[in-house]
Amino acid sequence: MSIRHLVVDLGGVLFRFDHAHRLKRLAAAFSLSPDQVDELLWSSGFSGDCDRGRYASAAQVRTAIAAATGFDGDDERLDTEWCSAFHPDQAVLDELRRHRGSLTLTVFTNNGPLEEEALPRLHPEAFDGFEHLLFSHRLRHRKPEPAAFAAATDRLGAAAHEVVFIDDSPANVDAARAFGWTAFHFRGPETVTQALHP
Repeated sequence: MSIRHLVVDLGGVLFRFDHAHRLKRLAAAFSLSPDQVDELLWSSGFSGDCDRGRYASAAQVRTAIAAATGFDGDDERLDTEWCSAFHPDQAVLDELRRHRGSLTLTVFTNNGPLEEEALPRLHPEAFDGFEHLLFSHRLRHRKPEPAAFAAATDRLGAAAHEVVFIDDSPANVDAARAFGWTAFHFRGPETVTQALHP
């Protein structure tokens, strides 16, 4: 197996992910309940639309959030609260750094333009060493859609057999394998070592 690319998910692998925490933070910022925030921005399909590229920029996402929630604060606060679900996993980062230079490191995530703009600014150390940041809004498809893996492979300029992928979603892992990637279900930092030394 000739591996050239190590591709990892963002929320749930590179970052620990806590959506409930984000809902509480956004609820405080919007003067709404967490359930109301979830209904307005997630159950409504808004977040999924962001992930699929309906909104062309972070500024458009912010405007839509403000329209839906009545938020009248500044962009910095909105970005911070919106991204508060994400917390870098230092153990994973340390393990990935061991392979810097030997493989092309890539993030492949179902997220929109606000996360793409804000997360590298808020957590620059987490993205150090990654050559590609593949956000679904640019690919116009979300994992586990086969088209998402096709678009990602094309962006990498790789053959499917050259890619190792780590994700915390079994559905995404199964879809990656069906596409021809070597894929591993993330269970902790040790998964990185297991993926590269099976």
